[in-house]
Amino acid sequence: MGILSDFEDRIGGAIEGMFAGAFRSPVQPVELARALARAADDGRSLGVALVYIPTSYTIALSAEDSAKLGTFRATLAGELATYLADHAREHGYHLHERPKVDFVVHDDLKLGRFRVSASLAEDPEHGDARDVPPQPEAAPVPGMATVTVGDLGHDVVLGGDEVLVGRLAECQIHIADANVSRRHAAFMRLDRGWAIADLGSTNGTRVNGRSIERARLRDGDVIEIGLARLVYHDPGS
Repeated sequence: MGILSDFEDRIGGAIEGMFAGAFRSPVQPVELARALARAADDGRSLGVALVYIPTSYTIALSAEDSAKLGTFRATLAGELATYLADHAREHGYHLHERPKVDFVVHDDLKLGRFRVSASLAEDPEHGDARDVPPQPEAAPVPGMATVTVGDLGHDVVLGGDEVLVGRLAECQIHIADANVSRRHAAFMRLDRGWAIADLGSTNGTRVNGRSIERARLRDGDVIEIGLARLVYHDPGS
C-alpha cells in the first residue's frame, strides 16, 4: 500500500466521519496531500551530499472552505505533515526539521479552490532563506492547460510530461469509480498542447462521445472516464 493510501486510511479512521458532517467542501484531504507533495518535489534543493525539500507549507483556502474546516484544522495539518515526512522518506529527501503545515484564508479564492506554497526557512548548508513559488493546484495561471474534474469545478493544472488518471490513489487525477481502471488513461504533453491516451482500460476512454485510443485535445473537449466527465481547457489551443 502506498503512502497516499496510508494517509487516506488514517484520515478515514480518524476524522472522515467528522468531515462528512462538518466539512462539506470540494477540497478534500487527498487533494491537499497531492498538492503538498508536488510543492515538496518542486522545492528540492541540492546540497553537497543530500537533497533537501521545504519544511514549511501554507495552504490558502477560501473563507467558506476555512469555515467548513473548523476545529479539524489542527488534526488535518498534523496528518498532512506526517504524509510529507513519509513522502520525503520514500524519495530519499532530507528534512532539516519536521514539516509544518499551516492554513490561511485568501479572499480571492472561491469555494473548492486552494493554493499551496512552500519554503525552506533556512538552507542547512548556506544559511539563507529559500522560497518555492506557489503551486497553482486550484488557481490556474492564465495560459496553462487545465482539466475541470467532474461537477465540482475543481481544476487540475497539467504539468510535467504525463498526468495519470485512474482509480489508484497515486494517480495525479484520482477517480474513485469502479468503472475506472487502476491506471485508466494519461494526459500526454505534445510540442504544442496535450493529448489523452487510453492505457488499455477495461471500459475505454471517450472524447466528445467518441471512443479513442489516443486523441489530441482542443479547448473545451469533454473526456469521459467511467462516470466522470473531465473538461479540457487550453487558452492557447
